[in-house]
Amino acid sequence: MSKQEPSNRTRVGILGAGYIADYHCASLARLPSVELAAICDLVPERVAAIADTYGIPARYTDLAAMIEAEALDVIHILTPPQLHRATAQQILEAGCDVFIEKPLSHTTADCDALIALAREHGRTIGTGHNFLFFETYEAFCRDLEAGRLGPLDHVEVVWGKPLGQLRGGPFGAWMLADPRNILFEVAPHSFAHMAHLLPCIEDLDVTIHDRVELPRDLVFYRKWLLHGRAGRTTVSARFSFDEAYPEHQLRVRGANGLAILDFEANTYVVHEHTAQLLDIDRFLTTARTSLTALIQSGKTLAHFLLSKVRLSRTNPPFPRSIDRAIECFYETRGRELDERLGTGIGRAAVELAERAARAVEDQIQPLSAERNDPAQAVSVPDIRIAVHEPIGPADTLVVGATGFIGQALVKSLCERGFAVRVLVRDPRGCPNWFEPTGVDVVRGSLSDEDSIRQALLGIRNVFHLARGGGNTWSDFESTDVQPTLRFAEICQEQGVERFNYTSSISIYGEPAGATITETTLPSEGIARTNAYAKSKIENERRLTEMHRDKGLPLVIFRPGIVVGEGSSPYHWGIGEWAYSSVCRLWGTGNDPLPLVLVDDVASAMAASLEVTGIEGASFNLCGPAIVTANDYLDAFESAAGLRVKRLATPAARHFGEAVIKWGIKTAGRDPEATRPSYANFSSRVSRAHFSNAAACQKLGWEPVSDRETLIRLGVEFPTRAYFEQS
Repeated sequence: MSKQEPSNRTRVGILGAGYIADYHCASLARLPSVELAAICDLVPERVAAIADTYGIPARYTDLAAMIEAEALDVIHILTPPQLHRATAQQILEAGCDVFIEKPLSHTTADCDALIALAREHGRTIGTGHNFLFFETYEAFCRDLEAGRLGPLDHVEVVWGKPLGQLRGGPFGAWMLADPRNILFEVAPHSFAHMAHLLPCIEDLDVTIHDRVELPRDLVFYRKWLLHGRAGRTTVSARFSFDEAYPEHQLRVRGANGLAILDFEANTYVVHEHTAQLLDIDRFLTTARTSLTALIQSGKTLAHFLLSKVRLSRTNPPFPRSIDRAIECFYETRGRELDERLGTGIGRAAVELAERAARAVEDQIQPLSAERNDPAQAVSVPDIRIAVHEPIGPADTLVVGATGFIGQALVKSLCERGFAVRVLVRDPRGCPNWFEPTGVDVVRGSLSDEDSIRQALLGIRNVFHLARGGGNTWSDFESTDVQPTLRFAEICQEQGVERFNYTSSISIYGEPAGATITETTLPSEGIARTNAYAKSKIENERRLTEMHRDKGLPLVIFRPGIVVGEGSSPYHWGIGEWAYSSVCRLWGTGNDPLPLVLVDDVASAMAASLEVTGIEGASFNLCGPAIVTANDYLDAFESAAGLRVKRLATPAARHFGEAVIKWGIKTAGRDPEATRPSYANFSSRVSRAHFSNAAACQKLGWEPVSDRETLIRLGVEFPTRAYFEQS
């Protein structure tokens, strides 16, 4: 290791720059005794994003290089579970302590090996079971230790939260590679509670339900029921990953009372008797627990509001629990760790996961012969994958091919006889039909110029549908605008004959009654406040300059509100979905919308390749305005068999709420505070008329114009498919 300047601060490195890294870095940045010195991840863009946010000076894509170059005291392991053993071993052998985001590892054998290795090298291992550090849970533990509940009769843990990866992927993630992997990825949150409260659980019985099929011939079970006992105390766990009302609770029944912890609401109440008669006792118990929950939830809300104006430094409950776990680790590191961080509970949680995995062996059909051992780090077999080297000839490249419009475009291109190649970050997320259709899959991304150049070999036509992400303009500038411009430059260097860019009608902001054509200028107000729309506007502007000044063979498509096979019925073009049961309409919901079927969008884009002389043109791909938001919701409710709360919300109200939020952020000196624009809401509420004449005339496009057909194919069929999968 290289020598560093002497310091009393603990030098910390981060391994893994996924979403949880932001929480860890924020917690570490608040500790005066810690120096956040280095970060490592295989994806350079992730490293740069986290490092820039927290001022981390040293950036790596190789763990060995980081260990060699930096004199680190502790490294936080924030990788998927199957990598914990190998990375922790490498770190411990280098003389560093480790803090591992749960689980400790994905097998008890690996846990034992790491525990022995830490003992051999005199190092410390901490496991981040942050839900053990909720303040409500700590209050419950104090009551339990004081005997308030009495001897325990039953312990129940409930985890009922939608798992977004089941719909959007990435399907190459280890968590989805085998149905049992969820026991090692998500379930340890609850297993840690079980292990903390009941160290010796016997007679564990597990049943699974609700099988769903995923891309790449994967399967997943969304409902898990576990039952066991610890002496006379029974224990149960219920996991549901369905898209239903979220719940995360711990219920403990004792001889003297019933404790209920609600981690979603951040409340803890105890039902216990008073000295009054039965009916009075029931009233007083209900009143007391209701008042306690009201006070606690009010306190949580107050902290949230005060933190926004920087009058409170208290984080929301979830990040605060991570803060407390990390603070505790650094306070007790070097001596006996708090038991909630120690390897005892860490190993016990993994053992419960292993036992549950073995218990369902007969209920799961193995994906392949070698996957019978649930303790193994299973992975998805690669489909026909080229790594920086195309496999077969192709004339058309699609970037963003695994997205909603992208998949429909690939299918349409193949039907028209084009030889299609796709550039994807993770080929295992491709739909099953890509391979038999002959689609050539190349692993890569717009940030990897080598993969771009290889993917462009033999290519005449390019469709760019990929998009960046983030919350701020700087995020979109680095993840969308800059990669798009560089991609276009490389395409032109390689002699591509047509560069097709997919933009959006979100760039427009005309008032109600106006007719929007391809010559209508983008809205300055929307560009100022909507980072996504601004990125589309900026990409269009810069690409158009390249067409004008350098001859880039550019064609731009601006799809409307796209619906159809594979779409989520909770479409934000219809309204603002704060929850799946509540839709805040853009206005009254009675204005006709520019809905268009995804297959129609794809057919227009594919057909454009057969039309010459359209370089420099742009096309609004919108269907006829014949369906309102309320029409859409009527069909959605009928197909889904449910009711949605509809809130008519005028543009002025949306704008007023945005102004209030902006004022709070400004008072709190939030650097991301952006002055709202009324146009950003009026353009959604007061629908202008979108003309599709250019696409119809020049491309011979004929989108579905029959109202019943549009509702059937764009709303009813996708909704039924969505809930059948749910």
